[in-house]
Amino acid sequence: MSRFVRSALSIALASSLVLLGACDWMRPKKAPGEKSEKQLAAEEQEALRKTCASEATYDRLKALVFDQAARIRNRDARLLDPIAAGSVVRMEDPVVKSRDETLGVTVCTGRFILELPPGTENAFDGMRRVSADVEYSAQAAADGSGLVYQMDGAEPVVYRLAIFDLARPSPVELPQPSAPPAAPPEVASVPAKGPAPAVPPAPETRRPEEPAQPASGPSFNCRYGRSNSERMVCGSPALAAKDRQMASIYYAAMARVDPAARAHLRRSRDWFLQRRERCGSEECVAAAYNARIAEIRSIAEGR
Repeated sequence: MSRFVRSALSIALASSLVLLGACDWMRPKKAPGEKSEKQLAAEEQEALRKTCASEATYDRLKALVFDQAARIRNRDARLLDPIAAGSVVRMEDPVVKSRDETLGVTVCTGRFILELPPGTENAFDGMRRVSADVEYSAQAAADGSGLVYQMDGAEPVVYRLAIFDLARPSPVELPQPSAPPAAPPEVASVPAKGPAPAVPPAPETRRPEEPAQPASGPSFNCRYGRSNSERMVCGSPALAAKDRQMASIYYAAMARVDPAARAHLRRSRDWFLQRRERCGSEECVAAAYNARIAEIRSIAEGR
């Protein structure tokens, strides 16, 4: 190759490199403070992790199980309030199972553990915690108020809460925070002559939305009892005790059996209610409860 040709090739190569360098202005440049793709991916993973495992998530899940338990009880749901206030939720092995970007739904799994407050051991068979393997999903609320959660598999926890103290004649005494010392009563000035004016006793107050519920009542709220058999149960302490016993056995079974037996118990409950409603006497209602208790135990034991 002649010297002239080699010189021409060198010049052409150098020109090409200069032109490629000059085209660098065409490449998109990262703005100051703009995050890299790696940083964005890490932030997305952290957001998903918090969706499945954060204090806010656990508070929402705890509210779910206590709301479901309160709906099951139908009466005395306020007994669950001090337990809810003193309980703590932990989640073992929370995992992001799936993420649907189209619907904005994140599905998680883990072992839900409810740590119960001191003083509840007797009502929970000596246990201080109840747990269940659950699957829960989170989706942004339509009004932008945050995430909305749904949970499956929490029945063992829900039903244990639903039967809390249900078969006992009186509520379990939970520890209460010590009250501050009462302030000394104000002494009104009394004229020197004449007797002191009589102070009428303070009337007993009760909020209208909180009707008194007798401790010996049935598991359902008699205020909403409409059928003939429900009125008989509400009017008889013996039948009310039978109803509490049956409800306690029923929800305890629902908390420990497999899903197939749980579905069987739900179906058979409808049959029991139909049998009870055909009764025209308290003796018939009592016999229906006895048969139902035996039926629940048989289903729970797989017979």
